[in-house]
Amino acid sequence: MLPPKSPPLRELTGRQVQWILAGAAMTFATQPGQTIFIAQFNASLRDTFGLSHGEFGGLYTIATLASATVLIWAGGLADRLSPRRLATIVMGGLAAMALLMAAQQHVAMLVLALAGLRFFGQGMLAHVAMTTMARWFNRFRGRALSFAGLGFTLGEATLPFTLTLAIAAIGWRQVWVATALVLLAVLLPLVAFLLRDPPDGKRALARGQLNPDAAAPGVPTGARWTRAAVLRDPLFYAIVPGIMAPPAIGTLFIFHQAHLVAIKGWDLMTFTAFFPVLSATVVISALVAGVLVDRFGAWRLMRLILLPQAIGCLVIATLAPQWAIPLFFICFGMTSGMLSPVLGALWAELYGTAHLGAIRALATAAVVAASAIGPGLAGLLIDAGVELDGQGFGYAAYSLAGTALYFLLQRAFGRRAANLSATT
Repeated sequence: MLPPKSPPLRELTGRQVQWILAGAAMTFATQPGQTIFIAQFNASLRDTFGLSHGEFGGLYTIATLASATVLIWAGGLADRLSPRRLATIVMGGLAAMALLMAAQQHVAMLVLALAGLRFFGQGMLAHVAMTTMARWFNRFRGRALSFAGLGFTLGEATLPFTLTLAIAAIGWRQVWVATALVLLAVLLPLVAFLLRDPPDGKRALARGQLNPDAAAPGVPTGARWTRAAVLRDPLFYAIVPGIMAPPAIGTLFIFHQAHLVAIKGWDLMTFTAFFPVLSATVVISALVAGVLVDRFGAWRLMRLILLPQAIGCLVIATLAPQWAIPLFFICFGMTSGMLSPVLGALWAELYGTAHLGAIRALATAAVVAASAIGPGLAGLLIDAGVELDGQGFGYAAYSLAGTALYFLLQRAFGRRAANLSATT
């Protein structure tokens, strides 16, 4: 008799908790490559290099699209290298890019540094963390992804306001040097320690301690779903446009936060002080979504993830009082919180785990590309005289269209998940 699909958390072993902590440490370490981190340097970088909103947004788009392109190839390394080795390499690269940011003297160097930060941080390190959780867990997959994703939330809650103060106190270049030191001296050793005894490692196999939450047959699922097969699958292309909405739209508002607060008449310090509201909402939504993923399946939740974001876009489009700031963060936090565990589990449910790294790399590259398109497009519209609040109506319409599409795809999702389960 198979164990229950959604067992209680008390059944997690100490080693499994260690693996989840490793995932959370990796997602926290992605912060220097995340828009919410880089956006705090927006004004300083534009002043240093004499860039307009549109010009800086365009450079950010170029850099992020370059990182997404490389990620399509590099993401497959998650299927061939151990998480410990790959995470160590990626975190070293992220620290090197932070030092490059501190030393830059030319716009070309700025683009290179941004591309490296986006590739190693938002792209590869997040990819390694979430692929590892999705592969190592089965019945606990949704909750493992939720808990591992709390590293994103911790960074979002603590770093924007901290960075604002640090830049004012010691200067933006020194903040990037400090970032590199924290990565190399604290986070990299911590991740290496937590990943030292993986479920598929030689020591575990020698002790006979197999992963207690592996898939029922004990072997990777979905062997026929290679990256090439997924690229020929119409369902994949139906999913991608909708999942690009949260990174594109959420990123553009954070990236252009200085302009947003200016047109709304808000204070930047007040705006960044409300980031903990965003983080708290992300935590609650992620934990609830993780439980629901384990109980009902990620594919059933896809129809819900874009609705809160649509409401948040309408808040930006129509409201100007300061109490709209936390309301905006709550709406976007709900979508962001649901997105990580739902998407993290969706690919395993639809395509299995045999080639999960390569498959997730395709989706992650699309998400990274979306986070590039959003700020660039918004910057061009701002320069053309279309303010962010006016843009909000269009972003709300796109989110609602994605919601409708996922409702229509529910039957196709269910058939695919059932077929994969029946063949394993």
